[in-house]
Order: sequence, then structure tokens, then C-alpha cells
Amino acid sequence: MPEAPKRLSTRKPLGQLPVNLATRNANAKSTKVEPRSKRTSGSLEPFSAPNFSSEDGLIRQHFDPIRSDVPAAASGSESATVLPEALSSTSTSASPETESHAHRSHFAELEDDDSDVDIAPNEVYDEDSDNTDYDGPQEPKWNKQIFNKLQTVMRTFSKAALDENDEDTYDVTMVAEYAPEIFNYLHELEHLYAADADYMANQDELRWEMRSVLIDWVVQVHQRFNLLPETLFLTVNYIDRFLSRRRVSLSRFQLVGAVALFIAAKYEEINCPTVQEVAYMADNAYSIEDFLKAERFMIDVLEFDMGWPGPMSFLRRTSKADDYDYETRTLAKYFLEITIMDHRFVASQPSWLAAGAHYLSRKMLNKGSWTDAHVFYSGYTEEQLKPLARIMMEMCSNAETHHKAIFEKYQERRYRRSSLFVQEFLKAMRSPKDE
Repeated sequence: MPEAPKRLSTRKPLGQLPVNLATRNANAKSTKVEPRSKRTSGSLEPFSAPNFSSEDGLIRQHFDPIRSDVPAAASGSESATVLPEALSSTSTSASPETESHAHRSHFAELEDDDSDVDIAPNEVYDEDSDNTDYDGPQEPKWNKQIFNKLQTVMRTFSKAALDENDEDTYDVTMVAEYAPEIFNYLHELEHLYAADADYMANQDELRWEMRSVLIDWVVQVHQRFNLLPETLFLTVNYIDRFLSRRRVSLSRFQLVGAVALFIAAKYEEINCPTVQEVAYMADNAYSIEDFLKAERFMIDVLEFDMGWPGPMSFLRRTSKADDYDYETRTLAKYFLEITIMDHRFVASQPSWLAAGAHYLSRKMLNKGSWTDAHVFYSGYTEEQLKPLARIMMEMCSNAETHHKAIFEKYQERRYRRSSLFVQEFLKAMRSPKDE
């Protein structure tokens, strides 16, 4: 076992970190993955390759550009402009994450409280006349009825002047006068910086199951360093966008995740981990020189477009309709994080995922219906969110196998034991109280 950096050696160990995923995969009993000989779909033609020095030959060997014989469709990952850091921080909620615990929730102290929960599964989703494809890439549905509903709500809630009774109007950090323009811009960026939903079809040695293992490790490292939620979501976006443009060998797969986390922490955090600490979390499977070369290479492949708008900004925006209710948003964070483990949401809009997580959280906590105010601040109707809520509940039904690290993380008191509350909710749905 390599010696831990000084700062890490004083911290409590988490799980089985550090981990070398390449070694673990090699020792695992699994069938050998044969490379695909033909790739005809889901590819993305990279831009003109940069001129690297000869010392970067090792990087190019493991990160080949993805090419295809068929023309690649215009993808959201093809970049245009860089999101200024000022915009990425303006949508932060005025209410801090350490909001008051005065109002006790259904899931605040689950081990002490077996309070009744009104189970209404039909309110969460309706299986009747549901033609949604739940196995493929997920995106919100649009039709004329939904569009007309949004137009009506926007006309009702849009105001030329700021609301004098709104506390956000007097909070300079909320920049209420610019909020509509900021979020319109973020909605553009979430499409512009989206990954290819089917990029794994172009990978020779990787499979979606391997991505789940990598993301599970990233979640553990992220928690180990006590990083912001924004950093985790940004890391996953970097990984998926990079894999959309480059084929990666299995031996360098963990390096992609570690470097993505390293870059995302630099973008979001005040105190970010050092390269030595991140290398240690990968069991020193890669040298510091490998990390620094891979960092430069990843930034170049992503064309310095690092400002993907994660779901947390949209979640806080939607939470404004609930007066920034802490219980609802904490449970919604759990639903948001489990989506990063599922490949069906690789290219999904973060605003839609945030709205769906908030919607399901309100339903489980009996906070009421999805009002016009929620439609206004989220940009999505209930009809668009029901299929997403159904998938989230399906993922929670297999929590310990689908998202083990996240499930254990949200058992902690500071997350109000959200994952345990969800399990109790699902258990109550399966076993009616009148039996």
C-alpha cells in the first residue's frame, strides 16, 4: 500500500480507498471483452487534432480519436463559447445548505420515527397510456399541449418589474434582475455541452457496466475530500464528453475519472485536492507526470469548454417555488445523484433531471401538487416529469446494487437519512397498512 499524502493520512479512511480499478478488473472473474470491429453509430468526429510533442505519445496511444465512416450529427458536445465563471456562481441559492432543522421532516430521524406516510403511487406516475421508452436515452417529451401550458404560465408569472415582496430582490448575490437571462443562457449551454448518449458504441474495451464502477469510485473520492455537489456533476460531464470524443483503453479508464475530478475541483472549489492526493486515491497506478499530461490532453479535447451548467443551479431555481424548503431539496439531491450512475441519463438535460428530482421529492414528502409556480421556475410540466419520477423510483428499488456508494452516503445524518426514508417509502408501497 503506497504511503498516503500527509493531509490524507490524518483523515478517516472511506470504504476501500485507494483503489486501482484496472487491477481490480483484471482480478475479477469476468468474460474477456472482445473489441468491436465496426462502429457505425453514435460517433462524434473530432475537430482537427492538435500538434503534440513526442512525449505525449503514451497519451495518444490510450486516447484515440473517435472516427466514423458515416457523417456525425451535430452534437451538444461540439462547443462554441466558454461559460464565464461569474455566471456559474450567480445562481447560487441565498439560503445556505446549513438551513434550520427546526421543522422536522418525515426522514430527519428515521431510526426514531416510524411516522405514517400517505402513500399515493398513482400520484407519482401513471402507467395508463404511457408509451415512454424506459430503456433508451431519456429526455423530456414535448407536444403542443405542453408548449401551450408553458406559454400560459410564463405570461402569468413574468413581470416587467421586480417583486417588492420577494426577499431575493434585496439580496445582491441573487442578482434577481438578471436571473431570467442567466437561466435562459444556462438552458442553451446544457444542450451545447451535452455528451453523446450512445458513445459507448464507439468504445472498444469499455462497457456501460464499467462506467458504473468508475462513477461509484468517483463518488467515494468526492465524498472523501468533502467536495461540493457541483464538482461531482461536473466531473461526470467531463468524463462522458471526453469518452464521446476519444476511445479509451481499459488501463487508462480510471485515469480519465481521476483527471476529470481534478479539473472539476479546480473549477468549482476554493480548496481543491492536490495532484498527489488524487493520484493516491487511484492507488498510485499512474505517475504525477501521467496526470499532468492527461489533464492537458482532456482540457484540449474538451476545447476549454469547462462551464457545463450542472443540475444544482436549476434545483435551487426550482426550489424558489417552495421558498427554498430544505427538506425537499435535500431529498431531491439524492434523486439527482443516483442519475449519474445510469447511462440512460448521460445526455439528459440537467434542468429536467433537477425538476424531476424536485417533483418526486415533493410527492414523497406530501408537499402538495406541482403548481404553476413550479412550472415557471423549472420550465417543465408535470406530464414531462412523471416518466422521470418512475425511473428514479425504479432505481431506488435496487439501491444497494444500482448506486451503493450514494446509498450509503445518504444514510448519514447530515443528509437527513434520505436513502433510508426512500426505502421505507417503497416498503410501505409494497405492503399496504391495511394488511
